[in-house]
Amino acid sequence: MFRDFFRSRAAEVTAMSGVAASQAGFAVMHLTQSDVVDPVAIPVSSYAVTWPGVVLFPASVLALAAACAVLAGRGVGLAREGFIRFLLGATAVMLFCAAVFRTGTPESGLTWWAQIHRYTAGAAFVLLTVVAALCAVRMRQAGAPAWVRHGTWWATALSALTFLTTTVNTFLPGFLDGGDWRGIPQRVLLVVLSMLLWFLVANSIRAAVRAPAAPPAPAMDPAPVPEPVRAFAAVRS
Repeated sequence: MFRDFFRSRAAEVTAMSGVAASQAGFAVMHLTQSDVVDPVAIPVSSYAVTWPGVVLFPASVLALAAACAVLAGRGVGLAREGFIRFLLGATAVMLFCAAVFRTGTPESGLTWWAQIHRYTAGAAFVLLTVVAALCAVRMRQAGAPAWVRHGTWWATALSALTFLTTTVNTFLPGFLDGGDWRGIPQRVLLVVLSMLLWFLVANSIRAAVRAPAAPPAPAMDPAPVPEPVRAFAAVRS
């Protein structure tokens, strides 16, 4: 039953809707909470502690997790993609945890649930970056469209660079004053990896398109009856 769902049109719509809903949710949070969250200096997860991010943040992250889960179930249109599908499934689990466990506040500090949020969100970004690299290497062999191949390569390079930057800014905030602008690479990383999922969904749909059915084989004429057999049949009748 699950296999039929993952191969269905409903699964395609679910994956596309998940990515679109996630991007829309984060866009609304940036617009409506611009007076309380500085996008340059404050991490993305800080949207989850004020309205409407209290609702929109976990909903957006869960929508992204749903898209990853669908891709883990149906594949991304590549040969020998078992490991990639495993990584996408693990990403979905990490995103689910990042949505359920909220980040800390200045009052609460770095609580245990805030640490779970931090490390599961970081793990999700690492896993998606690895997925991007593996897919970029194999896209040409799979006959993926040029825009999908190039987009996957760009997503790999940008996500690796921005993840490295945001990691340094988080754990070494004094290096190049990275703590003052750590919100920028986080937002770039979020946009790049959500675009990566668009590329993977597009390639998954392309690979799932059925080839046209082969035309039926022409009917063969019955084998000719040998002359002695016809003569014997005539005598018997």
